[in-house]
Amino acid sequence: MRPVSNGMRKGQRLLRFMFLGEFSHNLDSKGRVTIPAKFRHRLMPGLVVTRNPTGGCLMAMPLDEWQNVAARVSALPLIDTRTAQLRRALFSAAEDLKPDRQGRILISQRLREFAGIENEIIIAGMNTYIELWDPAQWEEQLLTPTQLGEDLFAALGV
Repeated sequence: MRPVSNGMRKGQRLLRFMFLGEFSHNLDSKGRVTIPAKFRHRLMPGLVVTRNPTGGCLMAMPLDEWQNVAARVSALPLIDTRTAQLRRALFSAAEDLKPDRQGRILISQRLREFAGIENEIIIAGMNTYIELWDPAQWEEQLLTPTQLGEDLFAALGV
């Protein structure tokens, strides 16, 4: 087998990195949080943190994933009020960050207030991105069954 440009041998599958797991961390006095070690190498080149329009938490994703999401949102019709709301929620609060040498990022006061994050934070892997939650809100939303969730699982046969 000859190596291909990505360093893999022909016939091997390229596996995408997945953000999986739930981690509890504390913010330091400056509002910084340490990214879990298993996520760091994927986020060290840079990431974007913004409001999650579907819930009271923050979303963080690598720059390349953000560019994909931003392109899809930007391709939506400009005159649709729903897409205008989505653009406002995502882009107006978005902050591009680069972790420091210790793997910490500074979450702005404005974003912390939106998510109700004070001292403790839950970092939850969501496959292609992570969510940042206030621990009490995280527990509440995990324990609150929704009809949408039930319908979704039924539709997917899960």
